[in-house]
Order: sequence, then structure tokens, then C-alpha cells
Amino acid sequence: MKNKIYAIGIALVSLSAFAQKAELREASKLIDKKNYTEAITALQKVESLLSSATDEQKAEYYFLTGQTALELAASQDQEKNVVKAVNAFKKVYEIEKVSKNNKYTAKSEPITNALLSQIINSAVADNGNSKFVDASRKFDLGFQLSPKDTVYLYYAASTAINAGDYDFAESKYKELIDLNYDGSSVYYTAVEKSSGALQSFGEDKKMRDLLVRQGTHQQPKIVNEPSKRAEILKNLSLILMNKENYSEAEAYITKAYKDNPNDNDVLMSLLNLYSQTNRHDKFVEIANAALAKNPNNALLNYNLGIISSNEGKDEEAKAYFTKAIQIDPKLENAYLGLANLVLKQDAEITNEMNNTGISNAGQQKFKALKQKKIGVYKEALDYLLKAKQFNSENESINSLIEEIQNYLDSEK
Repeated sequence: MKNKIYAIGIALVSLSAFAQKAELREASKLIDKKNYTEAITALQKVESLLSSATDEQKAEYYFLTGQTALELAASQDQEKNVVKAVNAFKKVYEIEKVSKNNKYTAKSEPITNALLSQIINSAVADNGNSKFVDASRKFDLGFQLSPKDTVYLYYAASTAINAGDYDFAESKYKELIDLNYDGSSVYYTAVEKSSGALQSFGEDKKMRDLLVRQGTHQQPKIVNEPSKRAEILKNLSLILMNKENYSEAEAYITKAYKDNPNDNDVLMSLLNLYSQTNRHDKFVEIANAALAKNPNNALLNYNLGIISSNEGKDEEAKAYFTKAIQIDPKLENAYLGLANLVLKQDAEITNEMNNTGISNAGQQKFKALKQKKIGVYKEALDYLLKAKQFNSENESINSLIEEIQNYLDSEK
């Protein structure tokens, strides 16, 4: 009896394998005939039998599924079908990588190369048209299709930042960190003589040099792209700070600062974290260490002024802004920082003026406060006019100058 049951089991498996082969063969024929709807039906029959399929049959199933989805994307549910195609071709690569077979991987490569080019070109176009959410998703899809091209994952995160899609950016930055992505690279360029266009040859120096020798290209250059590691850690930290996840944010930004102690943006992000978490001792420690190394860094002094101002330490902020101007007299934002510090007094003075009362004493106090307000406006105006010297097109500055001047003219 046991032998009979065993024999029946073998027969059922054989029947299943036969059905899979038949349906896969039928789906392939239907795809060749462009009968994609019927091909889907045939593939759906195979899907229910995949658990008992061989690796080669599974790879063929996903290859045919990818083909079908890609063809359907031209006429219906483009986004949905492109995603389905990408996921199917990914499965082909995964299966055959493990089984050490290359049959359907080889068949997939020309299709996926063309698809990758279309996806990335579309992502670049979306980015150029400020459709950042669409661009970020397409760059991510490009990475999924070609995991060796980690730069697409970096673009997915960066464009998500531009879109304000911080949750998606966070997940992509974390993927980049897990992959130990650095982003530094060397590539070769030359100018095509006929068009005058700058052409990149990627890492193919031999091809670039060959065309230069042949005379079709000129002005060969080596371009060194710096590491993106500090930027990734800093941006991820800022996202987490905005979520008030300070402990996780600190882990990333301190790592960035340790690796890049001279990066001003990283430094300011670290100081901002200590400011927001009221860790004045750490703030002072890092700030003093940075100033000791770069005492004549105007931007460092300016940014320390901003953080001090945000903490309500106005005298400290004034000293930093003044130092920044001494180092760089053309630093427009430092003058604006001083103007803002002065104008902080305006609200308090105005509030006092509105509450002086109508008595003689109250009126005398009102006049004194008005003179104080005029003095504040004159001092702020002086800083604003200096800032305008270096950026006469700044509408915010011009508008504020006009508003102050109108008030001072009305009080003459």
C-alpha cells in the first residue's frame, strides 16, 4: 500500500511539472503573437504551481511575466506595469544567481538595459520639471533594476528631500548607509568637436583617449567627485531632528563630524542639535574647538551667531556677527544678523508705548520710548543699507529698508 501511495505522489509531481512546462510554453507563444492578456492567464496558472517548479522554470516564469508587464505598460497602467516588470526581472537575477544559471538573465539583460535607460531618462526629466516625488520613485526603481548602480539610490534620496518627502528620503539614506555608499568617483570627459558638447565617458579612459587621438574630441579632463558620505549622514540627522528623534540623529551627525571635522555644514548641524537639546556644555566644547582651529572662518562665526541668537543669547550673537564682518566685510548675512538683533527690541518697545497711559508721566514715557524706537530703527537701517551694498536685488532687504525709512520720515 505504501508503494502505491508513493507511486501516485510521483505521478502527481510529474503531472505538475508537465503542466508548468505546457503553460510556460503557451505563454511564450502568446507573447510572440502579442496576445498579452491571454499570456497573463497562462502565467497565472503557472503561478499557483511555482512552489514545486524547478529554478529554471521559476526563472522562465518571471522572465515571461516581466516581458508581458513591460509590453502592457505601453498601453495601460504604465506605472503599475513598469514596477511589475522591474520586480519580475529582479526575481530572474536572484534565482539564477543562486542556481548559477544564466539562461534567462542573459535574455533579460538587453530588455532591462533599455528599460533602465527609459526609467532614468524619465526620472531626470521629472526632476528638471520639479516633479520631485515622481523622480525620486523612478530613481529608486532604477536602483532596484540595477542594484550595482547605487548612485540611483542616492538620487532617489536627494530628490525626495527636494520634494519634502522626508520619510522616503530617510529610508533611502539608511539603505545607502547600510550599503556603505560613499559616492566618490573618478570619471573622464572630453568635448566633442562637432557639437561642442561636453561628453562623459564614465570610467572608460581608454575610449576617451582614443577619440582624442583620432581628433573627434578635445580638452580631455579628469573629474573627481567627492565623497557623499558626510552629506548623507548630515541630511539623515536633520530629518531625524525634525522628528525630534534626537538620540538617533546624534549618532549619525557625530559620525559625520568625526569623519569630517572641517565640514562647516556638518559642524553647524551638530551644534544645532546640541542647541535644540539644551546641551550647552557640548555646544561650547565643539564650538570652541572649531574656533580654535578656524578663528578666522567668517561663516563659522556667522553660523555661531545664528545659533546664539536662536538661544536668546543676543550679546554673544552680536559678538559672533561682528567678528564675522571683521573677517569678511562683504558678508551680507552677518549685517542682516545684526539688524535682526537690533529689531528684536522693537516689539517690546512698541508694547510699552501702547501701555503708557494718558497721564503726563505716561506721555513723557511715551516720548522717551518713541526716541528709543527711532534709535533702534536707525541702527537697524544702517546695517540693512550695508547689506544692500552686496545684494541690491534682495526684495526682503529692500522692502524692510523702505518700511523703516517711511516710519523715520513720518516721525521727522
